Amino acid sequence: MNANIYQPQSQFVAKVRRRMARHMACETITPSLSKGVISLSFDDCPRSVVENALPLIEAKGWRATIYASLGLCDTTNHLGLHMSEADLKTAHDAGHEIGDHSFSHMDAMQAGPAAFLDDIRKNQAGFARLNLPKARTFAYPYGEVTPSVKKRISREFALSRGIHDPSDASIDLNLAASARLYSSTINHVCEQITHAAVHHQWLILFGHDVRNDPSEYGCTPGELARVIDHIASHDLDVLPVASALERLQP
Repeated sequence: MNANIYQPQSQFVAKVRRRMARHMACETITPSLSKGVISLSFDDCPRSVVENALPLIEAKGWRATIYASLGLCDTTNHLGLHMSEADLKTAHDAGHEIGDHSFSHMDAMQAGPAAFLDDIRKNQAGFARLNLPKARTFAYPYGEVTPSVKKRISREFALSRGIHDPSDASIDLNLAASARLYSSTINHVCEQITHAAVHHQWLILFGHDVRNDPSEYGCTPGELARVIDHIASHDLDVLPVASALERLQP
């Protein structure tokens, strides 16, 4: 693994705090759906999502959610070049949801509630400057959250998303589960999609870069196309996260 890539704390205490956060400050719902719903989301805003993922999604008449950290715009890291602000505006104009991911892709466990909220508000100020609507949903960078941060952020967004795998049909609106859309998980993702179709559940997928030589946090265009075809082969609706939430809570 690249030593320059930021890694959240891995000590036992940090792991316990993450686990505790899943069971505290919860706002849990169990949707009753007539058919399954899939939401495709992409974190951090790599430009390869614009180039390779959104055209595949739009070709089906679907729209996705991009969880953007404006501080990453026009920068390059292990996920490749990131979107420009103009790319985000274009994606919004095409009907994709632009969700909040904090301005500087901040680790909530390290930052604490006050600094973390300030960084989110900086991101929201950037959205307003770009004439983007205030984000209704949020994704925690690295999936990092503490009970105190989770409780505070619950006042800011209709739904906040984590990165832990879903285990049942219930959804914690303050830390919603999601399935990894990574090269290493494609078979598992297809199984989860089938499960959502059979049991009429809402499944949120999340990935990062989509390119021929992806990071360990992304997938190839061919792998995404396989997932899209698998979704299309089932009787599922595909909606951005905020739109799916509106269906669950009209």
